[in-house]
Amino acid sequence: MGGDELVICKHAFIFQPINTASATLPTSSSQIFKDGLKQRILGPDAIQFTLDNFPYYLSPNTKSVLLSVAFPHMEKKLIPMENKLVKSLSGILSLNQRILLSGPSGSEIYQETLIKALAKNFGARLLIVDSLLLPVNELRPEVEALGVDELIEVIKEEIISSTLIVLLKDVEKTLTGRTESHASLGKELPPGVLIIGSHTEKDNPNDKGSLGSILQDAAYPMKHLNNIFPNKISIELPKDEAHLSELKKLLRHDAGNLRAKANTLKLHKFLTDRGLGCDSIEELPIKDRLLTHQEVDKAVGSGLSYCLQQNKPDILKDAKLVLSAESLRYGLSRLNNLNSRSSKKALKDLVENQFERNLLSDIIEPNNIGVTFDDIGALENVKNTLEELIIVPLKRPELFSKGQLLKPVKGILFFGPPGTGKTMLAKAVATESGAKFINIAMSSITSKWHGDGEKYVKAVFSLASKASPSIVFLDEVDSMLGRRANPGEHEAMRKMKNEFMVHWDGLRTKYKERVLVLAATNRPFDLDEAVIRRFPRRFMVNLPDASSREKILKLILSKEELATDVDLQSLANMTGGFSGSDLKSLCLAAAQRPIREIIHREEEEKRLARVEGRPEPPSRGSEDIRPLSMDDLKLARGQGCASLSSDSKTMSALIRWNELYGDGGSRKKKKKKNLSYFV
Repeated sequence: MGGDELVICKHAFIFQPINTASATLPTSSSQIFKDGLKQRILGPDAIQFTLDNFPYYLSPNTKSVLLSVAFPHMEKKLIPMENKLVKSLSGILSLNQRILLSGPSGSEIYQETLIKALAKNFGARLLIVDSLLLPVNELRPEVEALGVDELIEVIKEEIISSTLIVLLKDVEKTLTGRTESHASLGKELPPGVLIIGSHTEKDNPNDKGSLGSILQDAAYPMKHLNNIFPNKISIELPKDEAHLSELKKLLRHDAGNLRAKANTLKLHKFLTDRGLGCDSIEELPIKDRLLTHQEVDKAVGSGLSYCLQQNKPDILKDAKLVLSAESLRYGLSRLNNLNSRSSKKALKDLVENQFERNLLSDIIEPNNIGVTFDDIGALENVKNTLEELIIVPLKRPELFSKGQLLKPVKGILFFGPPGTGKTMLAKAVATESGAKFINIAMSSITSKWHGDGEKYVKAVFSLASKASPSIVFLDEVDSMLGRRANPGEHEAMRKMKNEFMVHWDGLRTKYKERVLVLAATNRPFDLDEAVIRRFPRRFMVNLPDASSREKILKLILSKEELATDVDLQSLANMTGGFSGSDLKSLCLAAAQRPIREIIHREEEEKRLARVEGRPEPPSRGSEDIRPLSMDDLKLARGQGCASLSSDSKTMSALIRWNELYGDGGSRKKKKKKNLSYFV
């Protein structure tokens, strides 16, 4: 086609003007582009959700504003007089046909579902232009542009038959290229149409692993978006903490699905462009980050090599090689290992002494931790607070550089009875924040040589600074940083504690270093007072209540096949005083019953076969395991009990310590009494 090239993918047609002096589509290419857009138009009957059965929280105010803006343009009774209305309403920005819809980070799927419900409400058809379906030219992102003139032509042709809503998803990434090439979007639109550009706030514009970071440099300038979309609507978040927590959880899940979708499309395009294929590529969801072009190249290369080594096929000259899902999964695992090793190698080059070198094995990459907030049932209030205290400061340090008060916390303590998820919370924080996790145990920093303990402590913080953002995690912190006045404590141990506190929060501490000390303990009352002071936020992770136990059970049993009689609410009410760990043990015990039944049945069948002189029947497989029933869970409940009584002395001591020192507690409450935590 000379200087122009039409790039066609499975779901979308994207024009890439190779000659940047001209952004006009050839006639044949223009028609192909228009046909591709028309194929993506959804009728109202194809849309599942409505505004009344919306699957997310929807603010009444947001719903009211959307309906009031759309009504003059979508109501069929007003269409005959729409020309007069357009002229009358042209000067009212709040009723303009071009709307910029803004929402929090991760709300791309939320916004798409909302506009689908809006279209169904008015019986309008919907055209979605999705930036994730646009192949990205990473070498020349500046030349990519959507054929806006062709889009307007499609709108004018389709509006004849019925009303139409056009959704430009991630509008700043969809409208790339020269701003003047999109001028027709700002012109007068025909009656009966709405053009809605969806926009999401970004957690961290400097984070190269965030969704859309590849297109960051090519992102459409916001000032031009404001000119094209003068009517602005923001999605209101719920004020209720429970609703807000549930919405954030759904948005995090949606963001992961969106990254998986983007990575799947990127892998599919890479393979297709090279004459390769992959079976069941959708079975390889990569949700933790967005893959770069180089990472896709490495993953496919490793997977292809693995495929050839395993199968050793006779490949004909014109045959298409199809990779198995196993091969590509191998390539992706190799990629993760390479990334982890390259990060460790970079740190190895920075270590200054043997003490730092010995601690390198204690550093865990966030991608290798494997625990997220979604893996933790309940504790929603704690998770929301941790997001504000830890994740935002680690991801967005520029927001905490102004003034003296906006300093990120240097230490957070989790305390409570055993088995309630304190260590899991610490791991999830590291994963969600993208911080390296440095797991410090006493065996890592103690030595038989005098003075080495202090040197190891110094190495912990110097290494954490070099690996920042990083989280230094101390499990069972009371064993390491207990009271220094304890009789019989060795002088070397006391010196090591002093060294730890000096480097943690002393004269040489730099607040700009994104290093956080996270600790967990079952005995906070054994901690040194100076250590308690260095944990400005202290969260009690208590035994779950009935509703929290139900959430935990749902999470534990989410991947299990359950019988129809399983009632998790009833089971949650039976397990008062159980921790999350106790509930998991209960479910594990219940899951053993169907296995025991199969083994017992096999033994009985084999015994009968031997008696009757028949060949022994074959062993059964996993497909013969029956679903888990309520009786299994009840019997497991009868065989086990909570690992800690809610009336025990330890539990009473934890509650009292929480009242004095915990988050929201007040020392003044109990000053009149001389408390003993061991009474």
